[in-house]
Amino acid sequence: MSRLTRQAKSEPRILSSTVRLACGPALAAITLLACFRSSAALRPPHRISYWEALAELHPKEAVEAARTESEKTFAESLQDLMEGNIDKAEQGFGQLRHTANDSILRVGSRVIYTATLQYQEKWETLAALRNEPSQPTADRTDSASIELWAAAFKNVPPKTLDFRSASMRLPMTVSAVGTPLIPVRIKDKVYNFWLDTGSSMTMLASDVARDLNIVPLVPDTLEIVTSTGRVTANPSLIPELQIGQIVVRNAPTMIVDESMMQVREGRPIEETQRIKIDGIIGFDIIRQIDLEVDYGDATLHLRNPATSRHIADRNMFWVGLPVVRITTANGIALHFGLDTGAQQTFVTETLLDKLQIQAARVESRRVGGLGGEISLRAPVLSDLRVLVRGYPILFRGAVVRAPVYQVLASLDGVLGGDIWNSGIVRIDMTNGIFAVRRPPTD
Repeated sequence: MSRLTRQAKSEPRILSSTVRLACGPALAAITLLACFRSSAALRPPHRISYWEALAELHPKEAVEAARTESEKTFAESLQDLMEGNIDKAEQGFGQLRHTANDSILRVGSRVIYTATLQYQEKWETLAALRNEPSQPTADRTDSASIELWAAAFKNVPPKTLDFRSASMRLPMTVSAVGTPLIPVRIKDKVYNFWLDTGSSMTMLASDVARDLNIVPLVPDTLEIVTSTGRVTANPSLIPELQIGQIVVRNAPTMIVDESMMQVREGRPIEETQRIKIDGIIGFDIIRQIDLEVDYGDATLHLRNPATSRHIADRNMFWVGLPVVRITTANGIALHFGLDTGAQQTFVTETLLDKLQIQAARVESRRVGGLGGEISLRAPVLSDLRVLVRGYPILFRGAVVRAPVYQVLASLDGVLGGDIWNSGIVRIDMTNGIFAVRRPPTD
């Protein structure tokens, strides 16, 4: 994996980009509601259409452009979702899936409603959806469907997080491929887990599950969907795990075969070695913690988000996956999915359309993840400077990929795990904060 290199104070940090795609299941994916993508991104203000406003995650403009009550309610529910009012968004989308006068809005509302239930871990309500007449037959039989996973989890006790200290630091290990691994204690044993914002749920390698005598909740083997294929997994429950002074009880988990819980080190592919990962802390836990990763100092700072310092404007929100709003040097807003399970950052064609730029060249790249690896030839972007809350980042040689997530918006790209090396990175989903700052040694 290419590493981020640090420069002088006046220069931006560099992201050298290819991608290892998300390992999260298709549990929280949101269906793309028709072809929202705008072909005229640099258009005059106040001429944005309803569908363009949705695609570019501007719910207030969508409300103004709405022509029907259903369109207005959908846009208002999207605004609730982006502001972190998940309960209110659930109610709005839950109603619209039955009452919307547009079939696209009904289908979209149903899928977003399902995603909000999973996000809140309302497993019993989610499992019951499988019996609804409006539920697609394919979803009822697909072994990767969220309803089947929910049926396995519907009787588990609710997950809780106990912050024994409002703020804490703990060491982490940086693997040979640049992956930050954090110590996780389960049953008085310590394992190395990966922080993966792209995984909607926490995962456990099968050999670790055997070591801990953690068994599947149901006899059926289910599946998770990755961009390189499907991977079998078993739903289970970790009774208690500890990250520093944070105790997580009753954590739903997916047991994945140990052979899949690996990342490759080195190039070319024939010379690579696999790095073993004991487990993955998914976004189901990450979203409930205010964390800062100091990659250079190999430390992790954890805080209770209820007592964290606040920043006025939210630039991070959840719409089926975590999304970060960044800007170009001249103020154009860009929306990037946050997937630290992807080893490197990439951009989509939406960004090229929006900024009216072209790729510089075409290169061969290899994409790997849970489920296997694929080779591809893809366009590569010239260097692009962007700002994260005013902090400069440089995308260097970012691969241009078709969108790999089914989401409500037309994403401009995905921030991968190389973001950790851009500075001290803060993720606080509770307060809608994604920030990068310079390490003190700079």
